Amino acid sequence: MRLFPRLIRYIFPYKKNIFFIFLFNLLYSFFSVFSLSMVAPFLSVLFGSGESVTVRPVFDGSVTAVINTFYYYMGIVIRDYGQFYALIFIAVTMIVLTFFSNLFRYLGLYMNAPIRTGFVKALRRDIYRKMLILPLSFYGKQKKGDILNRIGSDVQEVDWSIVCSVRMVCRDLLLVIVFLFALFSISYKLTLLSLLILPPVGILIAKIGKSIKRNSMEAQQILGRMSSAFDEAISGLRIIKGYNAIDHTDRNFRKMNERFFVLNRRIFRKTELGAPLVEFLCIAALLLVLLLGAGFVLKENELRPEMFIMFIVIFARVIPPAQSMVSSFYTLQKGMASAERIYQILDADEVIEEAPDAVPKKSFDESIEYQDVCFSYHPEDADAAQVLTDISFTVKKGECVALVGASGSGKSTMVDLLPRFYDIQKGRILVDGTDIRQVKISDLRALFGIVNQDVTLFNDTVYSNIAFGNQEATPEKVERAAKAALAHDFIMEMEEGYDTVIGDRGMRLSGGQRQRLSIARAILQNPQVLILDEATSALDNESELLVQQSLQKLMEGRTTIVVAHRLSTIRSADRILFVRDGRITERGTHDELLALGGEYAKFCAMQEK
Repeated sequence: MRLFPRLIRYIFPYKKNIFFIFLFNLLYSFFSVFSLSMVAPFLSVLFGSGESVTVRPVFDGSVTAVINTFYYYMGIVIRDYGQFYALIFIAVTMIVLTFFSNLFRYLGLYMNAPIRTGFVKALRRDIYRKMLILPLSFYGKQKKGDILNRIGSDVQEVDWSIVCSVRMVCRDLLLVIVFLFALFSISYKLTLLSLLILPPVGILIAKIGKSIKRNSMEAQQILGRMSSAFDEAISGLRIIKGYNAIDHTDRNFRKMNERFFVLNRRIFRKTELGAPLVEFLCIAALLLVLLLGAGFVLKENELRPEMFIMFIVIFARVIPPAQSMVSSFYTLQKGMASAERIYQILDADEVIEEAPDAVPKKSFDESIEYQDVCFSYHPEDADAAQVLTDISFTVKKGECVALVGASGSGKSTMVDLLPRFYDIQKGRILVDGTDIRQVKISDLRALFGIVNQDVTLFNDTVYSNIAFGNQEATPEKVERAAKAALAHDFIMEMEEGYDTVIGDRGMRLSGGQRQRLSIARAILQNPQVLILDEATSALDNESELLVQQSLQKLMEGRTTIVVAHRLSTIRSADRILFVRDGRITERGTHDELLALGGEYAKFCAMQEK
């Protein structure tokens, strides 16, 4: 329950609503009791057993005062009009009281609506913002489906638990308190006897609640894995079919689904146990009250018959809010299990943090310098291998530097450190002599335009994908960027031109078309430093030729860092760095490295075979 206060802060902006919810439910409780209290006068008139009240009583808000006040007015009505009209008077009064009771009940629900919708909005806003801030290393340890489940199913569970908590405190608890107050005012002895059920009920509820929370936590974790399985099945359907692995993946999913079924069955059975249990104990207490109350009425004459019947009616009305409180408690336990999963995201370390005194950086003027840079993806693990070791080189403004080497040698990691997708553990990276950790992150990343091998496009229009994140984009600028990237022609051949929706991850386009849209996006951004990470390695020769022409236009007049395998991309580089096992082993121009006859020369020889 330590997370509950943190969740409650999301409803603080609705303090006014909470006040009115409390007020309306308080009025609902009082009007409910007053409408039920009309049972006694009705019975007394009907059977002629009521005591005549000739002096108007002082109204102190108690049930007895309400009854005596009605006895006084009924005496007047009976004297002037007779018993039948007195019954009509009581019936009309009950209808009016019941109307106001339900009116205030609805107003309480009406004021609760903004809290429920606002809570979900604020919580999802914070989760989404945190997801954007968290470093890429966080997602390397998580499954996408599980993260999506936390922002979906888990948020809904937490939302419902908070709504139930507000309802429990502002309505059900108030009803129970007001009804108990009424019962005490009728007969404190019978009320105290009926409360003997509370200790065993409390113990049972607590034990069941702990079990529900434990099972709910495991169930939500499995649901996250199932969401990941759905995502992986859709994205990897070709592999699944191609390797005849349909039965294999189906068996794995069935195991998770069966476990989720078992856990949910336990949760639902335990959750549904609470209300019948409370009702059973309340009925048992009610029977005890009936037996003892009959003695008070028949033998000791402590309670008038109509007051005893009213006591039974009000006591019966205590059962529904008591059941609702138990259900709300169980719902809260399920919600807290989901809240723990949500706060694993919200409390995750923001490894990439901006320095408090970070300096602005709007332009790239001189050079980028790596000084003895060392990096590991798992710095907390002493046995984890170093990905980069003692990397040192300089890229001057206007230069094109190529990083070459075998897959897994650390080339992409080197360029990922520049925009601070990850932070180094040792050494420094300087931009114009300033450590990048001392530069405002947004300014630093604005200096770079990145074109990757794995193009990221969104299920939106061509225009929106090219203009993505650019607040100054106009149709004219987007079209010029597309023409520069040699993308305009194929865009105009599409159904709706720049307004064509390209599907999830741009699946309606070919690989070369997706890459050229990515280049158009980079051209529109007009970056001062260009990072090309295997931008043409996944393309066929014809597509590569078109993309290479687009890249040449993009590289003109810009500082460029190229990660590549193909010679066509790196021949013209001002300097080539050959990387092996996280170290730079050779550096020089293409001709110099060929003349050296080392690893780069062997690499080129393999390319030409």
